[in-house]
Amino acid sequence: MASYKIELNNKPISGTKEYTLLLRITVDRKLARLKLDYSATQKQFNPRPQQNKYIRSTNPRHAKINSIIDDKIQEAKDASKELEDENKLVTAKAIKTRMLKPKSSSFLRFAESYIDGIKRKSRIANAKKHNVVLNKLKEYLEDDDLMFQEINLDFLNRFQDFLESKGNNANTIHNNFTAFRTIFYKAIEEGKVKQEQNPFFSFKLKQASVERIRLNESEILEISKLELPEGSLIWSVRNAFIFSFYCAGIRASDILLMKWKNLVDGRLLYQMHKTKMHHSIILVDKAKSILVLYEKKDPEHFIFPFFSNEFDYSDPQFLFNQISAKTALLNKYLKMIAKKAGIEKRISTHTARHSFADIARKITSSIYNISKTLGHSNTRTTEGYLAPFDEEAVDDTVQKVSKYTERISKQ
Repeated sequence: MASYKIELNNKPISGTKEYTLLLRITVDRKLARLKLDYSATQKQFNPRPQQNKYIRSTNPRHAKINSIIDDKIQEAKDASKELEDENKLVTAKAIKTRMLKPKSSSFLRFAESYIDGIKRKSRIANAKKHNVVLNKLKEYLEDDDLMFQEINLDFLNRFQDFLESKGNNANTIHNNFTAFRTIFYKAIEEGKVKQEQNPFFSFKLKQASVERIRLNESEILEISKLELPEGSLIWSVRNAFIFSFYCAGIRASDILLMKWKNLVDGRLLYQMHKTKMHHSIILVDKAKSILVLYEKKDPEHFIFPFFSNEFDYSDPQFLFNQISAKTALLNKYLKMIAKKAGIEKRISTHTARHSFADIARKITSSIYNISKTLGHSNTRTTEGYLAPFDEEAVDDTVQKVSKYTERISKQ
């Protein structure tokens, strides 16, 4: 059975204190060593790591190098498996030779490997998004392979036509091609294909305008005032929705995962599930009035009663499935709540976020403030997020110009 370990070369790189990293492959006590494209000092190297963290955090590129080490070890394992499947003798030298052999130019094989890597990093939602476009490509190709050199502007246009013929709308197709492009760019980064072969430079992604359903101030109040059976599921869904609104539109995943320990000195402190960014929000009185409706127990217990405190959610795939299922349940009850409040809009958990953003832009001119409140990484994201709400701003400007010209004409 093969084993894999990272070690330092026995001599430093000329003129430096760094040593080239080596992948040591061992099969039946016989060794083969493969040079990697990275190096580290002896102090930065951890020969007995936990979870393959060979490079210590003192190296400024430690995260990237450790990730590449993971990929190389997996590549060696894949090479060993390929040799077994081909009924060839598995030796350390054979594994090294297979790894050095020019890789197949199959885009599908690369995409599968890329998605497996995402899964190993517990990025389940991201892996699912990329797997969707991979499956559509396989359907379009009808079990044929797809080589990198076949991916040109004509292929992209034909694949887009195929997606349209299947009834996919513009935004679905846009998301599919965004995932497709991400995989292709990763291949360029890893040297699997040359930059000048990139057809996405010339390909224009189509995207329809996104309708972001939002509620106004009076509609938020109508939902707040609804008489619902205390302790019922629909009561808690309404409470969670209003709590989300008054806490800057917290996403559904974060509402589901919110625990009592996240409440610290009148603030809500949590790590956003989607972006992994840490966020801190002051708890206004409206939000506090919802929290008092629930009995504060163990700091590790969930605030809202959608997730069970008895379940283990540490498995990323299980957590992803549970968030998806519970979000669908919340959206089901929100439709009932809208109907009870006399609101004809098709609301969902994300409507609280849209509503907060829309009202915030009306009362403050600072995109920066709104961006930080929503937990966006930059203001460009916020500008794109608020763009669908600009119709009112356009109407207001047109009306003001019209009134101004009318006044001038009467003078």
